[in-house]
Amino acid sequence: MKFFMCANYESVPPESISAYIRPPSPPPLCMYYCWIDTEMPDWAVTEIRERGRRAWASLDLEERHAKAEAEEKAAEKKEWEEYYVEQRAFIDETKRKNQEEKLRLEEVYRQREEAREAERERKRERARAAKAAEEAGDGKGKYPRWTQ
Repeated sequence: MKFFMCANYESVPPESISAYIRPPSPPPLCMYYCWIDTEMPDWAVTEIRERGRRAWASLDLEERHAKAEAEEKAAEKKEWEEYYVEQRAFIDETKRKNQEEKLRLEEVYRQREEAREAERERKRERARAAKAAEEAGDGKGKYPRWTQ
């Protein structure tokens, strides 16, 4: 469409004038313009409507994409939270099992140590009894003990 605009319209720079002829101050900028022909051809009307339709469709598509992305992000966050809860439960269960196993092994080691200590005490007692018998010197054997 054609339009008329003022010679001082702000987007059109003034022509360069010689410094000697130039007025002392620039002319005021004007924002006046007027459409000369207001009737548009059919193709222009169709094009404007089509552009508007595409713009609204694009906006709608962007909104749907943003909504889908937000829902996906929320679902992913929920999945991660569930994963963290499962992992925490697994770690707690593993710690509990390890603690139980540790206590069980400590009990086994304690019992083994007591059995070993009892066996050592039994052997010490036998050694004491043998030493006492030797010191008594009853000589009951075929040969005296010190000659063997």
